[in-house]
Amino acid sequence: MTSDEGRAVVVEARGLNHSYGTGQRKVDVLFDIDMEVREGEIVIVTGPSGSGKTTLLTILGTMRRPTEGHVRVLGYDMLNATPSDIEVIRGRLRFLFQRRNLLTSLNVLQNVVAGVAMTPLTNPAWDETRSRHLLSLLGLGDKADAWPDELSGGQQQRVAVARMLIGLPDLIIADEPTSALDRIAGRIVVDQLRELALKVRCAVLLSTHDERIFDVATRRLHIEDGRIYQVG
Repeated sequence: MTSDEGRAVVVEARGLNHSYGTGQRKVDVLFDIDMEVREGEIVIVTGPSGSGKTTLLTILGTMRRPTEGHVRVLGYDMLNATPSDIEVIRGRLRFLFQRRNLLTSLNVLQNVVAGVAMTPLTNPAWDETRSRHLLSLLGLGDKADAWPDELSGGQQQRVAVARMLIGLPDLIIADEPTSALDRIAGRIVVDQLRELALKVRCAVLLSTHDERIFDVATRRLHIEDGRIYQVG
């Protein structure tokens, strides 16, 4: 499926509803969500805590199935996707959540290389060169041989960003990617996301409370009480 602008629709949700539990324990979280994200777009989702942002991102990121509705990710119908389909999708997308999930048994450089090591793009010499370049761009050029527990939370977050970027994914889903970063580091991170979107037409969907990065958005959406609205 392509948009009027000729850009493929990477993520699409129509009539998406989601709830947790059943019977008297049932809690409705998302209501009639209609949205899409096209290649090359950076779509920012805002909303108060508990509004359903993270639930939406995990559904669109194949981490849970919706209760009702139509969801397509990278061309696959998520309600009918097979385990092998999910594996293919996850090979083409990258997550960046507030937990950095770095491998403590690997140093910083090795953690970044791990982001591409199991993909068809892997090339040991190129992987290391690109990893060092990304670390340098993110202000961590002198930390390649350090261990994750020797870094601050913000530095660990930037390592996670480098690990995500190296694989040149078709889709990035990020939950509060700048929450642990100061203004300068946060700007570096979102500028790298914008460059990836522009150069390789990667689609970026991110949630944030950080008004300092709203300017990178192609579009903004807002979730309130489980319902989504276009901003502006």
